[in-house]
Amino acid sequence: MRTPVAVAAALAAILALPAHARTSHVLAPAPGDTATAAALAIAQAQNGDTIVLGAGVHRGPLRIAHAIVLRGQPGAVVDGGGRGSVIEVGASGTRIEELTVRASGTRVIDIDSGIHVIRAGGVEMRAVQLEDVLYGVYAERADQLTIAHCTLTGRVRPLDESGEGNGLHLWYCSDVSVHDNDVSRFVDAVYLSFVTRMNAVGNRLHDNGRYGLHTMYCQENRFVENEVTRDVAGCALMFTNHVEIARNRIVRNRGPRTYGLLLRDCSDGRFEANHLVDNTIAIFMDGSNRNHLEGNLVQDNGWGILLFSSSAGNVFTGNDFINNDYPVALDMRRTDNRFDDGTHGNYWSEAAAFDLDGNGVSDVPFAPVSAFAFVSKQYPDLAVLAKSPAVASLAVAERVFPSLRPSEAVDRFPRVRPDPRFARVPRPPLARGPRVVRETDTEPQVPRDWAAAAGFAVAGLVGVAGLVAGRRA
Repeated sequence: MRTPVAVAAALAAILALPAHARTSHVLAPAPGDTATAAALAIAQAQNGDTIVLGAGVHRGPLRIAHAIVLRGQPGAVVDGGGRGSVIEVGASGTRIEELTVRASGTRVIDIDSGIHVIRAGGVEMRAVQLEDVLYGVYAERADQLTIAHCTLTGRVRPLDESGEGNGLHLWYCSDVSVHDNDVSRFVDAVYLSFVTRMNAVGNRLHDNGRYGLHTMYCQENRFVENEVTRDVAGCALMFTNHVEIARNRIVRNRGPRTYGLLLRDCSDGRFEANHLVDNTIAIFMDGSNRNHLEGNLVQDNGWGILLFSSSAGNVFTGNDFINNDYPVALDMRRTDNRFDDGTHGNYWSEAAAFDLDGNGVSDVPFAPVSAFAFVSKQYPDLAVLAKSPAVASLAVAERVFPSLRPSEAVDRFPRVRPDPRFARVPRPPLARGPRVVRETDTEPQVPRDWAAAAGFAVAGLVGVAGLVAGRRA
């Protein structure tokens, strides 16, 4: 038996439905015709109506003030003519489907967009193609927004940070779903400001001017199974807490200051099972605390982790660090950032594998911060000497004399084998970095002439000290 409250709710839902929902078909005007049939049909529509635009070019801008469905037949295009936003949505519950939207204006101050949503909840966009637009989708105070199976292409040259306009630009929104979209040629593919509980799954963010994902002052967002490539930074998270970044491919973000994952003042997040491959810097952390990074593949990067002293309480465990020029670089000797969780550590391709009891864990702890990585963090110009004999000698000296290690950061339980899950992942050729020691190697990777090695080590230390003294002078 239904309660009075349930009956009242059902009655309210029935009364809220439009009495006579209609479907209207709008033909595209003939070439040269200035008719605005699409705009007129939308202006006359009521809540629940469906407007179907026929194949051809329809003139924008279109203003949606009622909760309608705007759908296109194959070949339907809404063209903004290079002025203002092409479609403006001001009604909650609006759906836009299977349309091509193109040619917005160029004024950033007016936020000229392909689709501009203001103070409207529950808006859905599906299978929409946005081309030649300043902003792709700009949404302001638009909760429960859904953007799915859309393709967005902007006007910014890849890696050109001087461009303008973002692909998905969301401000003060919550409970947003963004999935299976392709976004390219904007400044930022996805820009979030004061957004809570966004769920982004299966998107491809590539060839943008600056960042794939950029967040500012966001909470509880989820970014899963996306591909982010050929941007200045794959994910740049700033003043953002309680995020989940999992199972993403963040690859080949290359340049003078290029990052796979950039964390600035981000805390209490989980970063799991991501592929951070072929980036200049895989993970950069500044002012970021209590994050948990587990099961990530960090391979073929310049720096695996670049960690500032302003970051504390972060835990790295179960990750594979393979063939990075510098696995870890710190700017502090003492740190409470941990590279194991007390029982499980990480795999380091640079670590010598000593596993006498065969339990898969090295019998020798591994210090991932080399003296040269520590010094070059303070003096980046020294990076040109990374493969020099002096630096190689310094590395030998660190193994012989542990007191030379510059940081107390240590993995107490380093694994001797990489995670077998990553063996099935195609990897780019290993073109740089130290040789990986494998179980099939027959010769130990240490010099036989210890006297010569010690001499080279002393020479290396003197050389690096002279370079640092010269830089200070």
